Amino acid sequence: MGWLAVQAKRDTCATAVCPADKTGYLVGSIEGRVAVHHVEDSVGNTKNFTFKCHRDNNDIYAVNDIKFHPVHGTFVTAGGDGTYNFWDKDSKQRLKAMSKAQYGNDPAPITSGSFNADGSIYAYAVSYDWSKGFQHYNPTTMQNFIHLHGTQESEVKARPKTPTTKR
Repeated sequence: MGWLAVQAKRDTCATAVCPADKTGYLVGSIEGRVAVHHVEDSVGNTKNFTFKCHRDNNDIYAVNDIKFHPVHGTFVTAGGDGTYNFWDKDSKQRLKAMSKAQYGNDPAPITSGSFNADGSIYAYAVSYDWSKGFQHYNPTTMQNFIHLHGTQESEVKARPKTPTTKR
C-alpha cells in the first residue's frame, strides 16, 4: 500500500478503516467534520463525501474519535462537545444523537471510545482534551471518567434505504 492524500481543511484528529469491505476510511478533524474516502479507483471520487458534526450553534468542536460497530458496520463519532453520535455512512444519516456530558455548564469532551467484541457496549472516556489550553483546565472539576453505554439495535443498526423516485 502507498500513501493516500487526505483532503482536510484542518488537522486530523481521528481515523478509522471501513471494516466490512475495507475499501475506504473515515477522517475526523478539529473543525467538527468527518470525511468519508474510498481507496478503490473504480469507485472514484463519486462516493467520497464530508459532513458536519459536533457543533453547537456557532461553536465547533473536534471529532476526537471514530469507531466502527463490529457487527453492523455503522460507526460512532466522539467529540469535544461532550457527545457521541451513531452514524450510517451508506445512507448518510445520523442514527442516534446522545445527550451531552458536561463539567458544570461546559461540555465534557469525549476523548476516546470503543465497542466490545459484539458491539453491545460502547465504552467512552470523558476527559479534558486540552482544546482550550492549560489555562482552562481545572483538575478539581474536570475529572476523568469511563462510561459504559449498552447499545440498542435501533441505535447502531443501519436503516433500510428508502428508494428515491425520479420525476
